Order: sequence, then C-alpha cells, then structure tokens
Amino acid sequence: MRLSIMSKKITFSAFGRDSYYHRDWFKKNGFKFDRSSRKWTVENLPIDNAEEFASYCRKYGLTFERSDRMITEFDYADYLWDGRRDEFMKPSKNIEIPQPKNKI
Repeated sequence: MRLSIMSKKITFSAFGRDSYYHRDWFKKNGFKFDRSSRKWTVENLPIDNAEEFASYCRKYGLTFERSDRMITEFDYADYLWDGRRDEFMKPSKNIEIPQPKNKI
C-alpha cells in the first residue's frame, strides 16, 4: 500500500508576480513555462518532490497548485454552515423593545 502512494505522480504548477525571478530554479527542477496560463509547470512529479516545491513556493510567496489537491467545486455556503447548522437554526426569541416615554 505504501508503494502505491510513494509512486504516485502529480502535476505541480507555480506562478505569481515574482515567479520570473525564480526561472533558473524552475528550469533546474524540470519546470516548463506555459505562456497561455502564465504558469511554470512540471508533469509526473513524485509527491515527495511536491512537498519540497510547495515549501519553496511558500518561502518566496509564490502561488502554487497541485493536481492531487485540486478542489473542483467548492460550495462556500455549505462550508460556512458545516457543523454549525443547529447553532444558526435556533428559533429567535421575541425581544420586547422599550418604548420612549414620550411615545407611550
């Protein structure tokens, strides 16, 4: 079981305003620049290398994507409600608002 996890290959992309300044590092690590998406991408990357590359991107403030961690559809409303539905669905209490003395 461990071997199948270790041998899994993914696609890793990095991009950002300052990615141009890291082009030598990208090239040294097998990345290719895709002009249409403006991303540095490497295919068939072992997951162990992806962790290392993610650390590098975090260190230098680059944005990155991993094919093994892509969120295809994110339901933000469900995310906000998750685990707190009972808290939000409590019946509201009728609160008596005091009237100004000159309006009574």
